[in-house]
Amino acid sequence: MEYLCDTGAGTLMPGMPTDGTFRHHSRCGEDLRHTSKIGAFAQHTVVAADSLVKIDPGLPLVPSALLSCAVPTGYGSTAHRAGVSDGDTVVVIGVGGIGTAALQGAALSGATNVVAVDPVVFKRDSALQFGATHTAATVSTAAAVVRELTRGVMADAVVLSPSAIGDADVADALSLTRKGGTCVLTGMAAPETGSVRLDLQDFILMNKNLCGTLFGSCNPTTEIPALARLYQEGKLKLDEMITRRYRLDDINVAFDDLLGGRVIRGVIDFSLE
Repeated sequence: MEYLCDTGAGTLMPGMPTDGTFRHHSRCGEDLRHTSKIGAFAQHTVVAADSLVKIDPGLPLVPSALLSCAVPTGYGSTAHRAGVSDGDTVVVIGVGGIGTAALQGAALSGATNVVAVDPVVFKRDSALQFGATHTAATVSTAAAVVRELTRGVMADAVVLSPSAIGDADVADALSLTRKGGTCVLTGMAAPETGSVRLDLQDFILMNKNLCGTLFGSCNPTTEIPALARLYQEGKLKLDEMITRRYRLDDINVAFDDLLGGRVIRGVIDFSLE
């Protein structure tokens, strides 16, 4: 269970998780904190050796960048944490970068029905090329679709992957989950969201599973190379997930596009002039 590494819990703390020292500095010598010790907007960075996963040097770097977090998190949410298998009906709520990977995980795991839920038309349309068989703008619309597809049984697995999980989202996701089904919380919640309201009778008596996931419950050293092979075999779509590539100078445009729902994945490409 590498994704639950104790040392990894220190990635949000100042300094390197290995020894607490700082390896990034400003021009005047000030120690710089880099989020999660990644330094994703830097052309060069310093990371702990234990955090490195070797990939085929022939793989293109830009699509490979998606394998560092977004794709394993989404893919693993359906393929591993939810345990999707042949013939299942799956709902993915929120089909941005992580949700799109969850769609692919469901399809590659053999799901028959994959319903993508997102209020953004562009993302719903895009979802159809990544394994979605049906789309819906809202949970209530999705409920009608799933009810018809399953003759009222509802979904075997529901993955909740919006930009931020709100107070009512968990109950909504559980309402789409069948008896004995699994609801996976993949998206993050705001720090102030300390609790949610659930229908305990429905949750208990319907034997439903509610679980969280970190990194899609994937072990990086084995899962990243495995996903890379799926990409090389043409089974996992990475290039297609990249809506737009940006120069570092255009980082603010990239964030505007992200907030505006105009991209599935945007990447900083240092080869662009």
